[in-house]
Amino acid sequence: MVEEKNKVIPMTYDVVFKSVLQDKESEGYLIDLINGITGIKKEYLKGNIVFKNTELKKDEKNEKKKATDLIIEVKENIINLEMNKNYYNGLFEKNDRYIDKIKDGLVSKGDKYIKQKKLIQINFDDFERFDERIVIKFRMMDEERGLIRSDYVYNTDVEIYHINLKRINKMYYNNNKLNKFEKELLLMTLDDEEELTKTSKGCKEMEKVAEKISRVSREEELQGIYDVEEQEKFIRDRIRAHAATEGFEKGIEKGIKQGIEQGIEQGIERGKRTKQTEIAKNLLASGVSIDIIEKSTGLKHDEITNEIDNN
Repeated sequence: MVEEKNKVIPMTYDVVFKSVLQDKESEGYLIDLINGITGIKKEYLKGNIVFKNTELKKDEKNEKKKATDLIIEVKENIINLEMNKNYYNGLFEKNDRYIDKIKDGLVSKGDKYIKQKKLIQINFDDFERFDERIVIKFRMMDEERGLIRSDYVYNTDVEIYHINLKRINKMYYNNNKLNKFEKELLLMTLDDEEELTKTSKGCKEMEKVAEKISRVSREEELQGIYDVEEQEKFIRDRIRAHAATEGFEKGIEKGIKQGIEQGIEQGIERGKRTKQTEIAKNLLASGVSIDIIEKSTGLKHDEITNEIDNN
């Protein structure tokens, strides 16, 4: 945990990812990343990066507003940076919806030149889903002759990149020699302050990022981030297990096609109220806080406290 000696919260955690990359001191590092991934020239990027606070519109009345990870504008390019800490069915579909909503959000703001801007999404994946390559670029292509559509139709197609952080981490711990770009990616995965210092030593851009990661990790409001994410993962796993064994199969089966997160919601919605109470009891017994149980099960605070009183 963060409280342990030399431990830091890595950039694979969303809050740290955003905090580091939006810091002015990290601009050189961000420029190196974008250049290494997309090939956009550093001279073109330097001094032209503008962060956009884009909030995604809601699809339905009861859907919470969603904020994308990071959106930056560089002249005629819009770049969305996503940190994907864990893989689950529906993750990439969710990211595709982000792209559509970014387009809609920008158009709704009345930017009449939006059609001239190129949309790029960069996914930093802390898992291995494709192959051994570090950077994989996806574009719309003609299957028969391999024609890339955007080479013929100007700025209509999204470029999507997936960055294999897990591969970089394995290379490091297998003592492979890493180049500067690979070390910059490695910084995102390290949770040890000594390793951060060792990896970044001698490079001003990386040294600033390492210092920022350490500084953010010490901020009081972020000290519980490991515990919170692990608790939420535990809760999701427990709810899915109950759904599979206690009669939520229909809701879960339909939900899995839309991703684990939606599957959990649909499994709960289609389940019986008594099963939600059972889940709450088990979570209470495991020491999970009432606020998290309330958020995860849909039960009200007094319903959960009644379970404590009854026991």
